[in-house]
Amino acid sequence: MKLNKNLIISFVVILSILITSIGCAPQEDTEDEGNQQPQDNQQEDQNKKAEIPSPDEMILAAEEWKEKYPLIYESYQLTSRYKDGVTENPELGGSHPLDYLKEYPDIKVLYDGYGFSKEYYAARGHYYALNDVINTARPKPGASCLACKSADYEKLIAEYGDDLYAMDFHKVSQEAEYGLTCYTCHRNEPGQVQATTPQFNVTVEKLDFELKPGTEACAQCHVEYSMDSETKEVILPWDNGLEVGDIESYYDDMDFYDWKHPRTGTPLIKVQHPEFETYTGSVHDKLGVTCADCHMPTMKENGEEYLSHWAKSPLKTVEESCGTCHSSEIDGLTEKVENIQKETEEELLEIGAMLVQLIEEFGSALENEHLDDETINELWDLHRKSQYRWDFVFVENGNGFHNSEKARKTLDEAKDYAQQALDILSEFQ
Repeated sequence: MKLNKNLIISFVVILSILITSIGCAPQEDTEDEGNQQPQDNQQEDQNKKAEIPSPDEMILAAEEWKEKYPLIYESYQLTSRYKDGVTENPELGGSHPLDYLKEYPDIKVLYDGYGFSKEYYAARGHYYALNDVINTARPKPGASCLACKSADYEKLIAEYGDDLYAMDFHKVSQEAEYGLTCYTCHRNEPGQVQATTPQFNVTVEKLDFELKPGTEACAQCHVEYSMDSETKEVILPWDNGLEVGDIESYYDDMDFYDWKHPRTGTPLIKVQHPEFETYTGSVHDKLGVTCADCHMPTMKENGEEYLSHWAKSPLKTVEESCGTCHSSEIDGLTEKVENIQKETEEELLEIGAMLVQLIEEFGSALENEHLDDETINELWDLHRKSQYRWDFVFVENGNGFHNSEKARKTLDEAKDYAQQALDILSEFQ
């Protein structure tokens, strides 16, 4: 449903395709003082408990590292630009806004009663993270909405403690000076990944496997999440595991819902951007390939190597991102990836239309008082299950490619639940 999204949104597609005899392997680390920033340090370094600097010692501005890491710094500045190289307009949506409500009108019905039915622009590069969250019209329940938008967040926690989460977003956002910077993933130690989002650092301990730094840096934000209804603390729903059904069961056990659909009364879950959960268990993940291996490849400029911090779709750097493992099939990779994404989009469009039909027929049956309580509860359950799965794939920025098997299975389940609901409703027409 978002075939063109891979050209716009950050952290879009980890590119490679069917594993060949060449195989896939993560990048080798190389050292080049001034530019090269190691992706994966020794395991003993990774296991060291990171120390949070005192607020007056936090190096929050990316410019502080410009002289030491000039090529990395310049590559990060590219996140302020669109695909044509033009610097974005700082206003929300930028110079080339992609309005999903216009592109995919079905979501106005699916998200009816929730903020995304009023405004939904494609995300821009990391450079604009703070600017865009401040300017979006969608309501912000608390200052915890800054967790993945500003390098100042850890400094604000040091000042306000846990009270920060529920503080007024607009007031606190005026205290945030920086968007995402080097500090967000490294604190004061470029070359060493240090996740700074509190929700990730609390929840990652629940996983039964170790994350490589090249995935940890991205997984601290590119995840599904919810907020505590009282404290507004950001919660990662990983208690039962990372699979689609595991997260659903976590929410079900809590009787959690983000909102009730105004037409049907269904208690629905609004999925965010579960790139990490989707990628986990994929072919590439099992081979040890990290997010950074594909989205932050080793580049060469004037004979100097550096790790790109552009953090865009690997289709923009297909030779460097994919060629390491797929050199023999590099010419056809883009087409293969886009075919998978096209198939995913077609499924999303079909299931989205089914959900619109379900909502309309369900709403009409309720208005005409044709349904008994038992049937209503059954339809609520089917609607919730179907839309949750559709949304899990729709909002995930790989467009089906991060884990095509999981995406396909999830959409098959979404379609089945929607069809079951439509079959029930057909009996009341």
